Amino acid sequence: MIRLSLVAAVMLLVVTLPAAAGPVLPEGEKNATLDNTAAHIAESLRTLDLEVREGYFQMWGADECLPTYELMGTCYFNNPAAPYVFPVVPYWPDEFVDPATRGAFGETKEGYGTTYRLDPHEAILIFGYMPPPAHYFGLYTYTYTHKGTYDTDNETYTFLSSLDAQDVFFHEVPLNPKRIGFMNSLSDSINNVMIERQLQVDESWGQFVYFIITPDGHMERELRKGLVKLGVDESAVFTQRIPRNVRTGLNKNADDFMSPFRYSMPLDGGGVGTDSYEWRHSPTLRLLRVRDTSPGYRKETFPAWGPDSPEPRTAVSEEYLRDDLTKLVHAVATAWEQPCEDADCTGRYSPFGDLQSPPINLLGPLCAQIGMDCAGDAQDASYGFFPGPTFDDGEVWAVIGTLGTETGNATYVGLGLNNFRLRLGAKNVEYTRLEGSAAFYDDGIGNLDKLFVYYFARSCEDIQLLTHGYCTAVEDSPLVLPPGDRAAFTERDYIVPGTQRGPDSTKLLPSRALKLARPDATP
Repeated sequence: MIRLSLVAAVMLLVVTLPAAAGPVLPEGEKNATLDNTAAHIAESLRTLDLEVREGYFQMWGADECLPTYELMGTCYFNNPAAPYVFPVVPYWPDEFVDPATRGAFGETKEGYGTTYRLDPHEAILIFGYMPPPAHYFGLYTYTYTHKGTYDTDNETYTFLSSLDAQDVFFHEVPLNPKRIGFMNSLSDSINNVMIERQLQVDESWGQFVYFIITPDGHMERELRKGLVKLGVDESAVFTQRIPRNVRTGLNKNADDFMSPFRYSMPLDGGGVGTDSYEWRHSPTLRLLRVRDTSPGYRKETFPAWGPDSPEPRTAVSEEYLRDDLTKLVHAVATAWEQPCEDADCTGRYSPFGDLQSPPINLLGPLCAQIGMDCAGDAQDASYGFFPGPTFDDGEVWAVIGTLGTETGNATYVGLGLNNFRLRLGAKNVEYTRLEGSAAFYDDGIGNLDKLFVYYFARSCEDIQLLTHGYCTAVEDSPLVLPPGDRAAFTERDYIVPGTQRGPDSTKLLPSRALKLARPDATP
């Protein structure tokens, strides 16, 4: 076990690590500070005879989907607004690396990977500068694959089978059928709101922070003590505690894990040459993987994370908007000279499904109970989902719904178009492009400022007058929607203002997908 306390060991080092708050530094100075910080921390840990290895980071998003799909059969319905930043960890010499998932999120250096087993006596320490301002930042740790089988005797499997979508959420690893896909959350995320609250600052962006990922309470405690002794304010240290109801260990039967960062909708636009683009491709972060291999180590596990563990969510009930939303569907259909024949527009539109409520229950602990793949669920957003739209016969789809940023249920909203075959998030329409889109249908309908109407079609050019410019083209390209492929719409409402989690999805009105015929009936 650890022979000295970290506190005693770091007294040998005359150094002060960066606290959370500090002056804004040029990138070169930030990286020099990070390199020095990593060297000092690693030296203090090795003084304790701990094994320390350094990792790095790489980005994965829609452009990297196809190799992932070829290997794993899915792109996990990625958020197209948030390319993921993956910690790439160095493997321990005795760690099993499954060839079936090697390179699932991009090729890495030899001896490194984006997924990993967890030694019961280890911690992953990530530290550095938060990215430039954005709408959202979050760190999650998930299981990734699990040795076992999935359960088909449950309402979730039965419901998904009725939609012919059971294979999306219940499946084996293609090249290792003894394991199942199992990308399920293990704790509430560490996000920008949580960081702001703990640091007691107005904004988390640019702050110097420390993240600990560990299944061991003793390792967490000692790391925290050591960082504080080196001058770190403990409010800048955040831990993702891996619960005891997973299979830790480095052998081939243990669970596989992953810990991606989501960084969504940067305020500078995220284009080439912006600060956020540079951060995504070369984040100002460092990673150390640390473990104690001494005999007699006493394991100190964390409580299991069960269905009641996630932080409670709140929301403003949108029920008062139901009639206005139905009237808006009628108004859109009428504007296209394709009016509804009954009061409810029965058969003309389909509601989005709520993925986080029965019977689907897209929540890590609930997915784990039945061997379901939650596809990277998050407690920071609600998820609406509508599978099946096609675009090869001149179809135009109107998505009509409530706008969470106006109803008080979100700090940002993303409306996504996905390739259902690839499980690929191909297009994102941010809430600023939805604002005001319902105002053109003012025919005695109330609350239009809280509603939106947005269109998707193969081409938007000849329907500008009907869509009022609120339209996204769905290209027939490999990374969007090739001919013959079906789409899926998603809606993500992130973080209720004044809280640090997504809205209670049961209080939201589901958006509606209305199928329309192009006026000239040609693509």
